[in-house]
Amino acid sequence: MFFTLNGGTRLFVSLEDTIARAAALVRAPRKTRTIPLPEAGGEVLASDIAADRNIPPFPRAAMDGFAVVWTGKEDRTPYRVIGTVNPGTRWSGACEAGDCIKIMTGAAVPPPFDTVIQVEQSQTGADGSVRFTEKALRGQNIAPEGDDARKGQVLLSSGTVLFPRHVATLAAVGQWEIPVFERPSVTILPTGSELKEPWEAAEGPMIRNSNAHFVRAALSRLGAREVHYGGIVTDDPDRIRERIREGLADDILILSGGVSEGEVDVVPQCLAECGVEKVLHKVAVKPGKPLYIGRSPSGSVVIGLPGNPVAVMVHMAMLVKPLFLKASGARECLPKPIYLPLAVEAHNRSVGNKFTPARVVSKGGKSVVAEIPSNGSGDFISALRAEGVFEIPAGVSRLGPGDLVGFHPVWGDLFQDEG
Repeated sequence: MFFTLNGGTRLFVSLEDTIARAAALVRAPRKTRTIPLPEAGGEVLASDIAADRNIPPFPRAAMDGFAVVWTGKEDRTPYRVIGTVNPGTRWSGACEAGDCIKIMTGAAVPPPFDTVIQVEQSQTGADGSVRFTEKALRGQNIAPEGDDARKGQVLLSSGTVLFPRHVATLAAVGQWEIPVFERPSVTILPTGSELKEPWEAAEGPMIRNSNAHFVRAALSRLGAREVHYGGIVTDDPDRIRERIREGLADDILILSGGVSEGEVDVVPQCLAECGVEKVLHKVAVKPGKPLYIGRSPSGSVVIGLPGNPVAVMVHMAMLVKPLFLKASGARECLPKPIYLPLAVEAHNRSVGNKFTPARVVSKGGKSVVAEIPSNGSGDFISALRAEGVFEIPAGVSRLGPGDLVGFHPVWGDLFQDEG
């Protein structure tokens, strides 16, 4: 989908098309490696993982209580307790009518017992016998063998990004050495004669370089291991071309600044002179309209981010992260918002999608999205107070209080904020 600006002829690609076209450039990971289970969190699985046995591997007691052979008359007569079964132990013995065994949660229910009555529905007499206060249903409080999964069933597919719950599953099926995909290599190249590094003095018209260090930190959270920082490059075409050629040795080259249409915005021309094929330039999104996507002759993906920090933060979450994950072998990598009601009205005067810094707050006992006042895409202080952004779709100029919006928690975890 394309948009024109004020009825003119300049075309802007929609965000959805931008992600799709950029993702098509990404090549699959070429290498895998094997790591021990404790290091698997955050990695991308490189092969399918199946259950090595039935889960649960035996009829499992789901409650502390007493195992009986069901008759439907359990509440009428006392039972004799003939044994105890704890998790990890076996019981065998003769069982007669009116016999039961004491059993703990997670223990294997031995035959011929087929029903568990929870301890709260029992009364123990002075002679050690047990009476049950309610009728039982056959099979209650027992998880049958294989009820969760059968031996050989694929539980985790290749391309799964491994979160702690996946690591627990790997452990449960006896996987210790885990095959994972290698991550793509990345070069980060900030441009701009006005930039200074954080350890340098910044006076007068100079500003400190925050974008590159944000990108470095964000890539670190994604599990990047081979990240090359090219350092600040001034708006000198010769120097920019030199550093671009160096950066194209990696799988992904990320530049920030110099991609708009000002006199010093020479990055697109420098990329072309280095053999990079432009795939798109300008996207219908606010903040972050000046966005460049290209591909080098060797297959490197080139991303030219705007210079404004909030725009960089948005594009890092909405575009760079999905591309990095796909290049890491991930099957699912597209942004997935949380839909919540808006606290107060919000407006969109841009051509396409608008992303606004916001927090999730509690209002009247319900979670709502509260916009953070901002002075524009250069206002990184507003981003500091935000937990993410909410999206106003292209073509929608106003949303009212209570309207559902897609909230992207792009900057970390959510914490309760009563307001």
